[in-house]
Amino acid sequence: MGLAFGKLFSRLFAKKEMRILMVGLDAAGKTTILYKLKLGEIVTTIPTIGFNVETVEYKNISFTVWDVGGQDKIRPLWRHYFQNTQGLIFVVDSNDRDRVVEARDELHRMLNEDELRDAVLLVFANKQDLPNAMNAAEITDKLGLHSLRQRHWYIQSTCATTGEGLYEGLDWLSSNIASKMGLAFGKLFSRLFAKKEMRILMVGLDAAGKTTILYKLKLGEIVTTIPTIGFNVETVEYKNISFTVWDVGGQDKIRPLWRHYFQNTQGLIFVVDSNDRDRVVEARDELHRMLNEDELRDAVLLVFANKQDLPNAMNAAEITDKLGLHSLRQRHWYIQSTCATTGEGLYEGLDWLSSNIASKA
Repeated sequence: MGLAFGKLFSRLFAKKEMRILMVGLDAAGKTTILYKLKLGEIVTTIPTIGFNVETVEYKNISFTVWDVGGQDKIRPLWRHYFQNTQGLIFVVDSNDRDRVVEARDELHRMLNEDELRDAVLLVFANKQDLPNAMNAAEITDKLGLHSLRQRHWYIQSTCATTGEGLYEGLDWLSSNIASKMGLAFGKLFSRLFAKKEMRILMVGLDAAGKTTILYKLKLGEIVTTIPTIGFNVETVEYKNISFTVWDVGGQDKIRPLWRHYFQNTQGLIFVVDSNDRDRVVEARDELHRMLNEDELRDAVLLVFANKQDLPNAMNAAEITDKLGLHSLRQRHWYIQSTCATTGEGLYEGLDWLSSNIASKA
């Protein structure tokens, strides 16, 4: 829907301009990233005492990027650059294990500032070319990113010197800032489009908790379930959106039938039993097999890391890693910790799903 409107308004909004603030500890690679994006080459840098500011043109978007020095004495000055920031790029030296806690503390201190409450967050896990670099899943965990429930965030593995990952990060940044702009336009058009309807497919291995989730959303209560042989379908009303949710049986003999439900699916909910370590590889293989299907190429992906109430449950960062989610470069995805029996995390997942489907629509 939004892309069609984009054509309609292209004369009025020929080029989008976005204000981006790039920060991080000293020596994380911020200035190298800035000039790799700006000039396409590596420049010799010295520690940034004040700031560098450049305009980076990419895909009809003009990013004004402020690269602010990261030395500890300078960090109190970061707040002077917060105003009107739409996107925050936080650069982490993935090889600097000694200071990752310091990086986490600086990041969360910033995100608590009122002027950044609406900014989307992109984390560049930089220096991935170094042999002892932490991977994106490890940095996600160490930075406490999964605790950012109300924040649109994404982590991208990068190597500033080669440019690897930088433009994938800009793609995410631009689409998510644009989606927030789109939500603002949504209010303007709300009288014309009073209710949105979205088709959601919910799958996962058997006993992951799919049917419990469906009826917790539909009825607000726990229902006694038996293994789903075919499917359950219900309409869930939430925040002026009507989700038609297809809950399809997950037993191995039934999984080949999943493809019959793919057509016109806008959002895919993949439910994982966080306590089932023995079958997480099986879950990963089924997920990636599905995502390779042409009919799901445009569907956004929400992973429910379910059964978080169990004492030995894997956390969201561990499941992210085991499912290989960071390899999904061309897919909008998000992982949400949930407990189907209490309802914890379910509506946060629907919030993400609705805003991301709306931005693609």
